Amino acid sequence: MQLLRRLVFLLPIVLFCSCHNGSSQTTESQLTIAFGSCNQHWNKSQPIWQEVVKNDPDLWIWLGDIIYADTDDMSEMKEDYDTQKSHSDYNILAAGTDIIGIWDDHDYGTNDGGKNYSQKDRSRDLLFNFLDVPQESPDREHDGAYQTYTYTNNDLVTKVILLDVRYFRDDVGSDGTILGEEQWSWLISNLENSHADVHIIGGGIQFLPEDHRFEKWANFPQERQRLIGIIDRLNVSHPILLSGDRHLAEMSLIHAGDSAKPILEITSSGLTHSYRKFKSEENRHRIGRVIPTKNFGILKIEKNNGHVSFEAELRDDKNNLQYSISGNELPSLKKSK
Repeated sequence: MQLLRRLVFLLPIVLFCSCHNGSSQTTESQLTIAFGSCNQHWNKSQPIWQEVVKNDPDLWIWLGDIIYADTDDMSEMKEDYDTQKSHSDYNILAAGTDIIGIWDDHDYGTNDGGKNYSQKDRSRDLLFNFLDVPQESPDREHDGAYQTYTYTNNDLVTKVILLDVRYFRDDVGSDGTILGEEQWSWLISNLENSHADVHIIGGGIQFLPEDHRFEKWANFPQERQRLIGIIDRLNVSHPILLSGDRHLAEMSLIHAGDSAKPILEITSSGLTHSYRKFKSEENRHRIGRVIPTKNFGILKIEKNNGHVSFEAELRDDKNNLQYSISGNELPSLKKSK
């Protein structure tokens, strides 16, 4: 697949290609996405990439904490990204898989950071360079790191929206904003004008859980409800939320507004280290169980005879399936508010 990606501008037809704010094509109406977060590149081994590759993903999505930089020194941050990019097993994944991603706090540059981080513009450029975002991409023309991609596989169209929960975020407790109005407008435009079959919205922190004491959208309850309300009001088709940050994996489900549209969130966090001392934690929206070991996620999307289906999986660092659920199961689950 790497050869095809290198020749995308030379050949009129390819089996699979990815374009920023563009589209991608395959010969089958299916897409396999792998995703994960929390990768302590400097003192942890990374054998998990070998297990990710076994799932033959078309796409890998970073969900934050790609590196643990936590620094104002951009030369140090660049060195951290270069170290990760040269990792041999990660390169095997990159050779056959498209890679996109968004930051969280440790690759943003400061723990639990928000809009006041002094190096956020230079940090954004280093993230985009690591991800090989083209210099001519429109995503480089606006502030922040938010991005969108559309993947077309015959008649299956999947839209991936990556939200920046750092660059514009007000202080926790301020009852302010997470995304900022410019990013909110961009998000609404991307959803209301979309004809995609599936909409994946990814970000660094959890969207749906309300009960734990760590970073989450629920720390800004008006912003959380605004997102849910937009998904409901625009009748977004097959919305799936992806998140990281927590050093554990779990799935959460709510039903949005009057439409009772199911919104599934898949949290996958802990590529190199996990919440080993985890005992229990309340999450009123959880389905299934918590996976406190190192993990990654797999999302398999298909479209057959006009019907869209998907299977969401959480796998440990040995590629053992820990929990899965299909899209067909979601409507039958108990409605939550």
